[in-house]
Amino acid sequence: MKKKNIQKIALIMALSSTFIINGANKAIADESVYKDSTIENPSGEKDTKAKTYEQAKENYDKAKDNLDKEEKNLDRSQKDYENSKEEEKNLEKENKNLEEENKKAKEDLDSTVEDYKSQKEKDLENAKNEKEIAEKDLKEKEEKTNQAKEDLDKADEEEKNANADFEKEKEKNPNAEESLKDAENKKKEAEEKQDQAQKDLEEKSESLKQEEEKLNSLKKEQENLKNDLDKANEELAKIKGEENNLSNEIDEIKKSIGEVSEDSQSYKDLQNKLGEKEQELIKIKENLETSESDKKSIEDKISKLQEDIENLKKENEEFSKKLDELNKEKSQKEKSKTEKENKLNADNTKIENLSKENENLQQTIDEEKKNIENLNNEKTKKENSIKGKTAEKTELEENLNSKKEELKKLEESLKTVSEEEKQKAKEQWDKGSVGFFEHNKSQKALDVFTKLPNNDRAKKIGQEYLAANKNMSSDDSRSLENMKKAIEALKVVNEKRQKDGGIDGRKLSVLKISDFDMAVAQANANYSANKIEHAGIHQPPFENLHWGGSDKGKEAIQGWWDQEKILFDYLRKKGCKSREEMGYYIALHSDEIFKDTGISKSFQQIGHYTNLVDDLMWGQFKFGDSYTSGYAIRPGMFGFVQSLQLNYTKENTAYTIEEYEKLFDDYCTNLQNLMNGIKTPSEEDLAKIEDLKKEIADLEKQIAAKDSEIAKENEDLQAINQNLENKKNENQEKINKLEANKSEIQRLEKEKEVLESEINSLTTEINELDTKIANHIASNKEYGERLTKLENDLASTNKELEDKNNEIKTLEDAKTKAEEEKINLQNQILSLNEKRKALENNLTDKQKQLEEKKSEENSKNEEINKLNEETNKLNENIENTNKNISDLKTKKDEAAKALAKANEELKLANELLEQKNQEFESYSKAKENLAKANRKVKAMKKVFEDLKKSKEDAENNLKLKNENLAKAEADFEIAQNIDLNNPQSYENIEEINKKAKAKEKAQIALDKAKENLDRQKEKTNKLKDEFDEAKKRYAMALADFNFAQKDLERFMSVNINLDLDGGDLNGVLGNVAIKGQRNTKYKLPKPMKKGFKFLYWKDGDKIYYPNSEIYLKDNINLKAYWQELKEGKEKAQRPKQKIKTKDNQSKIKIESPSSNNPKTGVGNKISTILTSSLSGLLYALLRKRK
Repeated sequence: MKKKNIQKIALIMALSSTFIINGANKAIADESVYKDSTIENPSGEKDTKAKTYEQAKENYDKAKDNLDKEEKNLDRSQKDYENSKEEEKNLEKENKNLEEENKKAKEDLDSTVEDYKSQKEKDLENAKNEKEIAEKDLKEKEEKTNQAKEDLDKADEEEKNANADFEKEKEKNPNAEESLKDAENKKKEAEEKQDQAQKDLEEKSESLKQEEEKLNSLKKEQENLKNDLDKANEELAKIKGEENNLSNEIDEIKKSIGEVSEDSQSYKDLQNKLGEKEQELIKIKENLETSESDKKSIEDKISKLQEDIENLKKENEEFSKKLDELNKEKSQKEKSKTEKENKLNADNTKIENLSKENENLQQTIDEEKKNIENLNNEKTKKENSIKGKTAEKTELEENLNSKKEELKKLEESLKTVSEEEKQKAKEQWDKGSVGFFEHNKSQKALDVFTKLPNNDRAKKIGQEYLAANKNMSSDDSRSLENMKKAIEALKVVNEKRQKDGGIDGRKLSVLKISDFDMAVAQANANYSANKIEHAGIHQPPFENLHWGGSDKGKEAIQGWWDQEKILFDYLRKKGCKSREEMGYYIALHSDEIFKDTGISKSFQQIGHYTNLVDDLMWGQFKFGDSYTSGYAIRPGMFGFVQSLQLNYTKENTAYTIEEYEKLFDDYCTNLQNLMNGIKTPSEEDLAKIEDLKKEIADLEKQIAAKDSEIAKENEDLQAINQNLENKKNENQEKINKLEANKSEIQRLEKEKEVLESEINSLTTEINELDTKIANHIASNKEYGERLTKLENDLASTNKELEDKNNEIKTLEDAKTKAEEEKINLQNQILSLNEKRKALENNLTDKQKQLEEKKSEENSKNEEINKLNEETNKLNENIENTNKNISDLKTKKDEAAKALAKANEELKLANELLEQKNQEFESYSKAKENLAKANRKVKAMKKVFEDLKKSKEDAENNLKLKNENLAKAEADFEIAQNIDLNNPQSYENIEEINKKAKAKEKAQIALDKAKENLDRQKEKTNKLKDEFDEAKKRYAMALADFNFAQKDLERFMSVNINLDLDGGDLNGVLGNVAIKGQRNTKYKLPKPMKKGFKFLYWKDGDKIYYPNSEIYLKDNINLKAYWQELKEGKEKAQRPKQKIKTKDNQSKIKIESPSSNNPKTGVGNKISTILTSSLSGLLYALLRKRK
């Protein structure tokens, strides 16, 4: 139920109660009903009062039904109105959200259109640029093709002229070939000797180097062994020290065990005392049984004497009565005295037992203090040991944290790349192989591009050679991209050498790479890019050159190897036995060769093949197998030039192709990563990181070992602490017991003093009673004598019983004491056993630790012996290696001398060959010119064909670019004509269509939401009107109800007039008028007045007594009747209290009993006031809550 409904019901109830009781004229309607409307005089003027109670009741019921009906209608209207307002609020919120979505959809559509137009504009610009580039490219290709045709024609003419010149020279010098051949043979022999001498020297040098490296390795191993041996000896000394400490601890523990063993004197003393105490207990128990039996006999005798005394007393009852009283008093005194004496004896026994117990406790406490002191000393030793190990661990942890921090900083430094580093990486990348050689610190390779060797060829073309390698360009052979291709080509060369082998299947060496050979290949390729000519600046290495349309090494191999080997094998079959003979044969039988092999004259050569198979001057002399190599690739005038360098010397740092490729790839990857903001660690950084990780792992291992040691020490310390705590607790319990015993002894001493004083007093009183009893007995001598005799016998027997009880008590106390002493001795023995057990456990642990240490010592001794054996073997190996080095140095010196002699002989042979070459310089030059002309024609043909094909590709590319431009222009035109109000202008543009549909969908949703909101507002206004009308109807129904209720109350009221004076008091008290409710019962009150007694009420002939009930149907008048009381017998009456009535006259307040109906009687006034007040309070509280 809603708050306002509760408020309305409570308000109506309060107002109804007020109207019924007080007859109010009007009710206050619900505030909310009139909040939004003003209604004047809602009751109207038409209401008329009923003439009868039945008519008023009928009007009231109708008004009540109508009010209920209008209240329900009001609630329903209010609920509908509020629900409609809530729905309207939700729709307004939805409208706001949809407006935002519509706005966003429009912005997305506008943005998409602008982006599309911008993109099409960019596409058009790109298409124009691409067309312009294609046109320019075609023009360049046409110019190059035309130039290549001219160069080819010119080369053909040069070839014809060179051939004619060579034929003329042959006629002039018919024996030139033989003379040159003799000189070359001598040079070849000298070179072979020099080669062999060089090879011997290199072999001896390599062997010496290997032995020296071996010696260095052995010395390093020797140093490591020495460090391991020193470390092992230190650890052994440490283990022995720990063994000594453990042995000392074991001796101390054994000594302590001996002091508490079963064979020790202290243990035997305790066992003897325990045996004696057990015998003592047996004897006490036997005496106790005898005494109990004697006690039974005495008790039987006492019973007999008591019976005789009773019989005697019956014979003289009066005399006996007085005597009994005296004896009774005496017995009480004696009993009290006996109790106090027993208590005193018990206290004495207790004090004696406690004193002895304290002596034993003190002795045990002193012994335990010594044990605790020993444990504290052991604890201190263990704590100091833990402290030392913890300090060592802390030092290790500090070192570990330092290493971790160093590792963290190093790793973090490798994560971030600055813009400066990116720029440096870009600059380094642009340096190409120069940067790579700088990275490798290969100065000799770098010098290839900037310095010249001292030879005739360098003097002749040196500056042109350096100029070709001065500046880097995108197509330079030194670019890292071209260098990558060159390394791949070397793999092809190596694969071919290993697969096919050399001449006659000879096994060829696996080529390595050096920076120097790579630099020579790159420099030569740059020089030969635009000319068919070898640079020939650096020899060795020996070069193969290839010009063609492919940048793959496989194409060059096909020319150098496959084609030339066909010619080589053909010439061998013709009987040629050297490269020189093959050269002569080719020169004389070119046409025959072409006819038999299909190899044109310009390609009839074999030098590339013989160079590739390490037999450059096959059949004449040899330089040795190729050891290192280099390769370069780049585009040039005649297609791609490929330069292969093969070097038989070992003077340059060599790498396997795989090693070199990894070195190169790592270098490139690092630069690329740096340019992309990623740092790749160097080998030095990685090695440093690895070293730090190893150090960290080693430190963590040491810390873990130290933790294990500390944990073991802590376990021992924990055991000591636990033992110490147990000892302290046990000893404290004994100390507490000792102090408690002392306090108890002091209390018992004080108690003894009191008991002794009380016993003395009781003794005096008993003596006085004995005198009285004696005098009383003397008055009846015979009876007295008989009674006295019996009582003396009884007293004597009681004394016997008392003595026997004391004897039993003494025996029981002795038994208790003996049992306590026995338990104490047993506890002492148990304590010694526990102490011995703890010591034995500790001894076992220490012995186990000692065994572990001895095992460690044995292991360490074995390790040291093993290290000593290894050291002895190593020393012997070092001695042998030193001897080998000495021998190899001698052999190396001899080989060096042989090489010097061979070099001298080669020098003489070269001078002879040079002389012959000078004699037939024109012949050789003509021959060389012819060969060059042949190669040039071949290259020019290849270049012309490639350029012709390139020109056709350029024409096709331009055609494609023109088509792309036309499409881009059409797309741009469509983009410029996009009109969002015309869907046809963008019907084929998917992204704009999608956004437009989203915008349209958002607009439709918004329009629909606005329509829903308008309809809801209309509905809310209509419901508000209905709610206002319902409030008016409810107000009118409430006014009608209030009127009907008021009119009904008019018939429900009855006047009760109480005449308190009646006919007896003559106006002393007066009248009281009370309003009652018709058709209810009213309980009559009982008034009071001092000096009078109230009798009854009277209405005509009817008499009503107080507290009787009368039925209120019509108005009623009642008179009070009184009886005057006599003097002295008047009863207490409540005083009269005056109250003010409406006519301001003083009246007597009458104490009346409560009425069955709360709306009648004198109390009804209070009820009316309270009900009205509570109704107002309830309404105010509900208003405040709202």
